[in-house]
Amino acid sequence: MGSMEGARQGWQYNKVRGRDLGRAGPILGRRRGKTAVNRFYPSLLSPTLLPSARRPPASPIFTRRPSRELAQLHFELGYPDRRSILAPLSIMQLGINTLPQELIDAIIDENQDDQAALRACSLVARPWTYSSQRHIFSRVHFRNHSQCYYPGKLYKTSCEINRFHNLISTRPHLASFVRTLEVEPILDAAQEQLLACTLQKLVNLECISLDLGGYYWDELSQCMRDALITTVRSPRITNLELREGLFLRCADFLALLGACEHLKRLSLSAMSCDDLEEFVQADVAVTLPSGLNLQLDSLALSLYEQSYLPLMHRLLHLQPSMDLSHLHRLSVLTAGSGHLSERIEATKEILKLNSNSLQHLVLNLCLGEPLSNFIDIKQLLSIRIKLWWIRVDQHTEPTLWLRWLIESFQELAKHRVEEVTFEIFYNSDWTAYTAEWAALDAVLGQMRSLTKVHVKLDAYDDVKGRWKYPREYSVTATKDVERILPAVCSRKILACQFAANFTC
Repeated sequence: MGSMEGARQGWQYNKVRGRDLGRAGPILGRRRGKTAVNRFYPSLLSPTLLPSARRPPASPIFTRRPSRELAQLHFELGYPDRRSILAPLSIMQLGINTLPQELIDAIIDENQDDQAALRACSLVARPWTYSSQRHIFSRVHFRNHSQCYYPGKLYKTSCEINRFHNLISTRPHLASFVRTLEVEPILDAAQEQLLACTLQKLVNLECISLDLGGYYWDELSQCMRDALITTVRSPRITNLELREGLFLRCADFLALLGACEHLKRLSLSAMSCDDLEEFVQADVAVTLPSGLNLQLDSLALSLYEQSYLPLMHRLLHLQPSMDLSHLHRLSVLTAGSGHLSERIEATKEILKLNSNSLQHLVLNLCLGEPLSNFIDIKQLLSIRIKLWWIRVDQHTEPTLWLRWLIESFQELAKHRVEEVTFEIFYNSDWTAYTAEWAALDAVLGQMRSLTKVHVKLDAYDDVKGRWKYPREYSVTATKDVERILPAVCSRKILACQFAANFTC
């Protein structure tokens, strides 16, 4: 009974002390303890926007009873009632709105990879909304959830497209923010026309990522294929990603590539064709349709099965239709059971086709020979090595891996490599090769051009049959990395990350 009476008195107190509370909403009228500012603007105290993850102590400006200095400030700002609890909210809004737009943009850019922080920023005030939305809608996904998470519920994809189409219809400026679009096969024929209409509105689209999910290109409806081909013909489309797809005819695959007349960055992952054998054995020269000549700046190849290698060999001999002499970025990843020697030879062949302007390289195989045998390493700025130490039949022995890395970086030490990344996938003690790690650390420590060395670890638990969760890594894991690479650590250029690729 006492609590009910206290609550009633508190409501009357607020009603008298703050005469305009009813206009501010029912939440303000009911709260007597903490201010309701935090309920309306939680993002202002969000840990993601602060240097420390710990929430700071409450500021006096958020208390119900204003201090004498705050009351004087209320008077100077012209508030008729110095005791109004709405005054702190107005002061806070005034401070937020007077921040320079450059500072607001810098805060938002710093959090561009954190969707929760971006959504919080978009609710702070009007000057924050536009910049936040620019990052929130820069990448849009049209996913076929029915394949992965919701068996038999095809409406999941349709609802996403419907919602997004309705959103950009009511707020057209949001469509101009979309730079990257990820699409999966749409199995609902009723939504295909809606997809075509949506694609037409994305006037600033630069990248299309098509994940066929194991489907054949011919299994897509003619409407969807036409919509995608029409979109990639846009002069703005410079980046194309194709994943997990099959083509009945290689000619259709080349026709899709040929539609991208302004292509600069190409990524192919696990793509293949049914008539691959005939295509590879053909004596005729392979060219893109209409005599198109593509000059690529970036090429990423992921070859997960042995059958994909011949296709990549053939495609990479499309010159002069596909010019690789000006590549700045190259990623060659191969995997699969067995055939390790063939995958190594395929990787070497791909490297030899590339330019003397290569600046960024990604590999996951031990080549056993100096990199300078395949590429010009003088311009190389960054190199990322993925060390797959899970199954013996799929990788080189760790000691041979490390010895090859030592020889490679001894060569690179003479040039201007700035960033090195080691991604290690393991199921046993990766620090056991003490002598090899010590030699590699000595070489890296002498590379004056290095500004960052990343070590990203992913541990596989053989007993549980899964990758370890972040919380399952040893509390001394960071110390172990620092112990293995002391020279790099002493230069304060070492960065560690655990469960880097498999977070759950």
